[in-house]
Amino acid sequence: MPQGVVKFFNAAKGFGFIATEGGGPDVFVHISAVQAAGLIALNEGDAVGFELEADRRSGRSSAVDLTVTARASRPERPARPAPAPPRFPAARREKRGSGRGVVKWFDPTKGFGFIQPEGGGDDVFVHARSLNRTGLQELSEGQTVAYDLEEDGRTGKTAAVNVRLG
Repeated sequence: MPQGVVKFFNAAKGFGFIATEGGGPDVFVHISAVQAAGLIALNEGDAVGFELEADRRSGRSSAVDLTVTARASRPERPARPAPAPPRFPAARREKRGSGRGVVKWFDPTKGFGFIQPEGGGDDVFVHARSLNRTGLQELSEGQTVAYDLEEDGRTGKTAAVNVRLG
């Protein structure tokens, strides 16, 4: 099985390239191969194993049957200056209990998705910010998660916060 390192991947555009271990030309990888591997996206620097398949139209090789063998370490973000105080007071948020459910869908490019509660009822909105606070980077369709519910005092809408696996 050929090995390589993800050189570039753009989930929004649905493709990227893998630099092969033995040198040679970079290998194209389509989002469909990533999704077939049960992933949402690849990160630059991820080590991957893959099989090569010739594209019927162009004759060029593309990566299929992907396996991530090592995730790239995330570069540390530079320190940001303290934010300016808000011009208007923040909307009050009220805790509304907690729940468990299954991720219906989550789009890291858009930064949000929905969780289907295990007891039924309306799907629960989840924003990427609620993942980062608990150390998660993204969610995958079908994952079981636990979460707290919070109501936005301004809009009256409920959202999942403090999302964690399990």
